[in-house]
Amino acid sequence: MFVPTSFAPTASATATAATEPDQPPTPKPTLTKECGTDLTQEAAALAGDGKTGNATCIRKQTRKPGDAKTSKSSKGADARLAADICGGQATISRSANCVIEDGILLIFTVPNGVVIGSIQYTVSSLTTLDYASLRWTQSWHYQANTVAGPAIPPVLDTLVYAEPQCLANCTVSSSGLVGGSALPGRTHSATTYFQTPLSGSSWQAHGGIRYWFYNAAWVNTSSNASITTPAVHRCDNVLTGYPSGCVYNSVLPVHDVLSYRYPMYARHLSLAINHYKMKSILTRTQDENLMNRNYERSCRENVPNPMPAGSCDEYPFKSTREGAYSQPYGRTIFILNINGNSFSCGATWLPVRAPNDSGGYSICMIPLSENLLGGSDLGAFYYKSRVIDGDQFQVRVV
Repeated sequence: MFVPTSFAPTASATATAATEPDQPPTPKPTLTKECGTDLTQEAAALAGDGKTGNATCIRKQTRKPGDAKTSKSSKGADARLAADICGGQATISRSANCVIEDGILLIFTVPNGVVIGSIQYTVSSLTTLDYASLRWTQSWHYQANTVAGPAIPPVLDTLVYAEPQCLANCTVSSSGLVGGSALPGRTHSATTYFQTPLSGSSWQAHGGIRYWFYNAAWVNTSSNASITTPAVHRCDNVLTGYPSGCVYNSVLPVHDVLSYRYPMYARHLSLAINHYKMKSILTRTQDENLMNRNYERSCRENVPNPMPAGSCDEYPFKSTREGAYSQPYGRTIFILNINGNSFSCGATWLPVRAPNDSGGYSICMIPLSENLLGGSDLGAFYYKSRVIDGDQFQVRVV
């Protein structure tokens, strides 16, 4: 079996590369399958079309979110440099998705299917959404890591091209195209601006960066095309009073309740979730009737007049499907610690109930300023994370 010899191209070697055209040669390749496990079959198919010489194809592996390891096909500092756009690892959040792909371009003989050279590379792409806009960006970066094989045109004269491609409900508003040497020592970066038209109340949109390799010395001058795509995202126009925007709705958003910001409010939620094991994952509702019923059931029915000091705070929130109207009963919270310290929610018209009785809703009388601030922060969270009717989210006290 032939084992290619790795080398770093010298200045004289790279000077022999073909002149880099400003625009990709035409026709452009179509998206096709990656290299099969048996290159002899692909070589035989090309030979059957009367072709002979050298051909190529791409194999790639996409890293999973959270995987910061460097694959066998991308070694050393160059691979890490290519991944820097992603902070070193593939990630996805409610507003951003970073994709890292490790690939290898194989150059093989026709009709024999023998590999004579290869280029190992890393592609990274950061897509950033806007919760207040139907426009998003995708930054794309190519870095060759190693090249192997003899210093001949089918290896040295290889170029890489990339361009944006809309995949669902989008247009390209502006873009920087990529075109140039695919060898180590050269990096290529571009940023594309996509946008999606207003399309009803909620819809999905998707874009990507399509790339391929080119060499005039190959029997087919372009390799099979590949495409770097983030996850499909959702855009909506259903948050009344706010502009339309987009998020990765496959990611569960987390609402952090800050203990230092509103101590009583945070204490109520922390005890409800952590001590009484009430649900921390809730489902938002935008049904005004249900929200009113939740509030009536929790903070209006059976509440003494005059109301005890403080402001009535309910959990689960009235803006969720798990609110008081859907619960069989309510509870207040009273905690007496071993050292004699206690915490009381002061809703004396409701029973305390046992900690292992995790059903129902809870009521706590807290300072009005904290209740208003907590509600304001929840509304801002709904907007910035685009949590719409039917979306689940997690409540976390920190």
